[in-house]
Amino acid sequence: MKKKLILVTLAAILLLSSATIVKIKNPFNFGIRPLIIADEQKQTGRRFEISFSCDNLLLVASNQYAFWIEDMDGNYIDTLYVTRYTGGEGYRRRPQSIQQWVSAARPGDMRSSEIDAITGATPKPGNYSVYWDFTDGKGNAASDTQYRYFIEGTMYMGDNVLYSGVFTTGEEVWEEYPVPEYSVPNSEYKAMLSNIRVAYYPN
Repeated sequence: MKKKLILVTLAAILLLSSATIVKIKNPFNFGIRPLIIADEQKQTGRRFEISFSCDNLLLVASNQYAFWIEDMDGNYIDTLYVTRYTGGEGYRRRPQSIQQWVSAARPGDMRSSEIDAITGATPKPGNYSVYWDFTDGKGNAASDTQYRYFIEGTMYMGDNVLYSGVFTTGEEVWEEYPVPEYSVPNSEYKAMLSNIRVAYYPN
């Protein structure tokens, strides 16, 4: 009887372990969305999408960026992705890093679980996309029809770039190629974040 009980207990432990693995491996379960998707793995269905190219600079105080959404009154709604260094405690050690995102998102007020949900390692050079699922940082459905998007990058020290614009949800596909604003107009580091395309897909 004891042997049978031990086997049942082990089976239950293994089952729980496998469920945890599934939760991690399949971000579409449990309301967790993937952060950055390689171009060949693009999503389908209703979404707001930001596509971009990145190139890692071999410099300290570099390769930091964030993608986030605000409402039309300038209220922060959600971060789609932020590099782990700044999104964690890096914004305290290096205050010039993606300053506008830090000001909007206020990571110092976030719980560690909230930070973990929006941060990720700097991707390898290539083409990627991030997505917004029309919820706020707490998973609540966003109710407005018009939003502001922001894409900010710190290329080196205080050498920054910002892309921004407005999009409206509805029944029509929409896209644009926002114009970058550089803090250093003749920056030699512009390749770090480039080829920005934003799009809204109703279905």
